[in-house]
Amino acid sequence: MEAAWICGPEFDYGENAVGYYADHRDHVLSARFELASVPAAVELSIAVLGFADVRINGQRLGVELLGAWTNPTKTIYHDVLDVTSLLVGGENRIEVELGNGWYNPSPLTLFGKYNLRQRLVEVGTPAFQAELVADGEQVLATGEDWSCELGNRVFNNIYLGERVDFTLAPEASEARAVPAPAGEPLACPVPPCRRFEAYEPVSATPLGEGTLYDFGIMVTGTVELELAAAAGTTVRVSYAEALDEKGDPCYDTNYAGLVGLRVPTGDIVPGGEGGPSTGLEQDVIVCGEGTSSFTGLFSTHSFRYAYLEGAPAEAVVSFRAHSVHTDLAAAGQMRFDHPFYQQLYDAALLTKLNNVHGLWEDCARERLGYGGDMVALSHSNFMAFNCGDLIVRTLRAFRDDQTAAGGVPETAPYMGIQSNGTGQGEGPILWQLAYPYLAVQAIRYYGLRDEVSVEWPYIKKLIDYLLGWDPEELASHCLGDHGSVQTVGAFGSGTPDKEFVGWCSILWMAQLGAELERLMGDDQGYAEKAAQLKPQIVERFAREDGSFGDGTQTSYAFAGALGLADAKRMADALAARIAEQDGLMLTGIFGTMHAYELLHAHGHDREVEAWLLRRGEPSFSHMLANGSGAIAEEFYTKLSSLNHAMFTSYLQWMYQALGGIAVAADAVAADHVIVDPYFSPQLDGCACAYDGASGRVEVSWRRRADASIALDVRTEGNVRAEISGRVAALPDVTITKNGTQLQ
Repeated sequence: MEAAWICGPEFDYGENAVGYYADHRDHVLSARFELASVPAAVELSIAVLGFADVRINGQRLGVELLGAWTNPTKTIYHDVLDVTSLLVGGENRIEVELGNGWYNPSPLTLFGKYNLRQRLVEVGTPAFQAELVADGEQVLATGEDWSCELGNRVFNNIYLGERVDFTLAPEASEARAVPAPAGEPLACPVPPCRRFEAYEPVSATPLGEGTLYDFGIMVTGTVELELAAAAGTTVRVSYAEALDEKGDPCYDTNYAGLVGLRVPTGDIVPGGEGGPSTGLEQDVIVCGEGTSSFTGLFSTHSFRYAYLEGAPAEAVVSFRAHSVHTDLAAAGQMRFDHPFYQQLYDAALLTKLNNVHGLWEDCARERLGYGGDMVALSHSNFMAFNCGDLIVRTLRAFRDDQTAAGGVPETAPYMGIQSNGTGQGEGPILWQLAYPYLAVQAIRYYGLRDEVSVEWPYIKKLIDYLLGWDPEELASHCLGDHGSVQTVGAFGSGTPDKEFVGWCSILWMAQLGAELERLMGDDQGYAEKAAQLKPQIVERFAREDGSFGDGTQTSYAFAGALGLADAKRMADALAARIAEQDGLMLTGIFGTMHAYELLHAHGHDREVEAWLLRRGEPSFSHMLANGSGAIAEEFYTKLSSLNHAMFTSYLQWMYQALGGIAVAADAVAADHVIVDPYFSPQLDGCACAYDGASGRVEVSWRRRADASIALDVRTEGNVRAEISGRVAALPDVTITKNGTQLQ
């Protein structure tokens, strides 16, 4: 029995899809099947264009946002889920409620210009293909014999939320088979999204015509809301990350695509024809008879506060928020005896997980996989979580959207943004760097040599394409060191040392090519190209005082990291500049990533520590003072997301310096780690563990009463822990490795 792709009736939104925002009932497709008894193992294999919520015998599967976002003309992922526990002997029923997801987006113009319905390669009515396999035998498959009903979810959008009308009874419709998408069918490598922490409101405060609920922490997820209100009562729940100075919900930081936000020019970002005036994240519930129970299915929200209007507080029987994210396994663990360090650590983990839903996202108002963020956050992400599967999927996404010339997009999957890119469908060079960069890290951290070998021909095409440009022209296609404190409000033009960073990006691309040609055993001349570029950059940008470009902190970080000058000299100069500038790290996301590693490697951890523990504005302590527990996009946050992982790369330094664990540059599957802790005077000790692809490493240190240090290192599996010479030479440190005292 062949499984067909099926869906409900085709949605008709009219010219330019301006009718998208009106009510259109969703589709619930179902089938019944008999089992003489419950088999030992039953799996559901399902592929979805859009999102799906699956229920078997009335019970949900325990997965959220089922349906991977891909370029469907190239790749179609299916999930395989164990459903044995949901089945019974006798008659069973499976029902699949379809949501729009990324396959049926609104015509909302993100940032006032990017209409996903026009920019994505394929959009349409949500559909799915599924089969149930019991003990290796197919017992059910999708086809036109499935039943179809129109449900009571009359609107759903990934950004704007959902509307449910409980006064509507199910209406019979007809399932229809549709052609299979053109993409290659593959098992989804990424674990599904699930619900995790559940949060009850910590307060409910009357406000205006409604009630303001505070959940006490920044949540990215969905809500369950039970209401006892008269039939026909319309309840609106609007989601906010913060309150304004009056104590009212402030929606500016998570308006979808900034729509409705007044930008510094005074203009209001438009949402496009037929669209809402603001990109407000909101769920709407029309109550039915008795108690109405709403569960958000197809749109996650970023919020600490939820403002409920349309019903009195006493009509709310229960209200609960659920964190939703990809089911990533933890890799690293750290414990501190310093409250703010622990707060920083927890905030990084929370913010990262808040923005992983099948791909690395930036924030709720965009939800896009930017290559630049992937590079800047790579080491902190890989030390915190097992991200090997995410890398595999991301590499495939870049390949799927590679242009004929060889360039790759700014986001994976591509959705239209190409800020200062090298061509149509191509991103700026630092964002294109993600493709080869993640390939190198896939081998270093996870040993995915076979997976990278599949990508290698396409990565070569990218590198050859970019290195074939005149470097002066290519360097101009750069966004620079995005996010620097000193360039607040000057996105895209005011980043530090933009021209120098552009040239460095070309060198970085060549160096990554050289590393990959070594790993792949396939000499392409990239090492020679890198060697030729270095003196060109030095001649063009070196200054008499030993700095480069404009002499910014970014220039020292890049020069030291890419070998344009002596790394220790660059680290010393960078540390001096930080001290001169009131302890501020003025690098953007890429310079910060380089700076953390460079400063630690050359004994300047105190400068990093002073920055991380800094008080006042700008600082992480000021960023976290609102108590929401999440990191913001930037340090001056007037127009920025308050739930954005862009600057959580400090986690990289925490593992490497405070915890003392860094995966060595020559590692394959994290089989070689360097143990090089910084014995911070702010701490009495620290415990750190890392479960890598080759085994587990545990490093702990404590300060004795006489101020000497006891360092303990333990390994399991096939991982080699190398004690750094710097630590081994310290006279007041006692080192024990796997139970044997070394000194």
